[in-house]
Amino acid sequence: MLAAVRGLRAGLRPQLGRARGIATTAELATKTQPRLTRRTRLGAADTGSADSADSFDGDHQLTLEWPGATPKTVLIVKKDNDKRADSALVSICRWMRRQYPQINVVLEPAVFAQMRGTLDFVRTVAASQAGRAEYARVVDFVVTLGGDGTFLHVASLFDEEVPPVVPFSMGTLGFLLPFDVADFPARLQSIIEGASTVLPRTRLAYSRRSADGSSSADTRLRHITNEASIHRGTYPHLTTIECFLNGHLLTTSVGDGIIVATPTGSTAYALSAGGPIVHPLVSSMLVAPVCPRSLSFRPLMLPPDAVVRLQVHRLSRGRAAAFVDGRDCGELRQGECIEIRRSPFPLLCVNRENLAAGWAHDINQLLQFNRSFAHPHEAPFGEADPDFNTTGSGSAGS
Repeated sequence: MLAAVRGLRAGLRPQLGRARGIATTAELATKTQPRLTRRTRLGAADTGSADSADSFDGDHQLTLEWPGATPKTVLIVKKDNDKRADSALVSICRWMRRQYPQINVVLEPAVFAQMRGTLDFVRTVAASQAGRAEYARVVDFVVTLGGDGTFLHVASLFDEEVPPVVPFSMGTLGFLLPFDVADFPARLQSIIEGASTVLPRTRLAYSRRSADGSSSADTRLRHITNEASIHRGTYPHLTTIECFLNGHLLTTSVGDGIIVATPTGSTAYALSAGGPIVHPLVSSMLVAPVCPRSLSFRPLMLPPDAVVRLQVHRLSRGRAAAFVDGRDCGELRQGECIEIRRSPFPLLCVNRENLAAGWAHDINQLLQFNRSFAHPHEAPFGEADPDFNTTGSGSAGS
């Protein structure tokens, strides 16, 4: 009798665990490997013009497919302490449960604990498992609910390749958020059924080196989505930084610091430092000084295969701190450096079908690009433009 009771308890244990909301990813199958193919160039017969902007997009964007299968697991990452993101998360999870019950929904541990009483069918990574390795093993694609910071956080959850990311805006402004959360059913159906367009965003990788040139004890490849910077931080003195390009001394900067950014990061910190706005399809690396003492140090755009080393000069009066995508990566003493190169793992971002139109819209609406300060309420183009002169005088009549 006692053996029978024990057997019954053993059989009920997994069900009780699921009812209490402690299901983990341990029992999930390995993710489905997606197939990424170049979009077919659109010709004149399709677009009405042989020199269409769509043909440029088609040459560089990718089509995402799931050959012979559908994705098995989605990771949903939301903005912290945001009620609207909480509501959207519940709606998406319940929709996924109804429409695609075969797809597992995974949440980060803290969010899983928060939603335990509301969503009893979701999973999380067990405390005993290595989070990054487990995410990489099971996650087919990622959904983000928040701002650009939430998107950047996703990139930090994976050591190497990041699954395709579907970023939804929660009403905040951001260059990495092409979709409104109200449209999530159509967008998620598109990616699950293999009909999405993916933009491979260039990332950089960096390593730290000591004053004698040796690598740090942690040899893990670390990635940069927006920018890496060396900055004087809280030190009162300007810092002197040597900038090397492919092993050759490019310049020595005396100032607050230097930024090395990706095209994605060109609209972030680097833009505030006077750098250019770079289209995400232009694979490149930006170098921009932060408040340099010399007025002739202008921002540079380098080829994607460049290797940049930023080294605190041995005679620098102040130390410096390294920052990557806003995260403090520790102090750099005189002679220490970080070395930056292109990462072999771009960030796959599910994007709008027409990238050219979307990008033009973003820089005009989010940055108010070339908008007149005198007439902020008027349209930047057409007859409503304050520079348009209907009398025939001025530049409009020439």
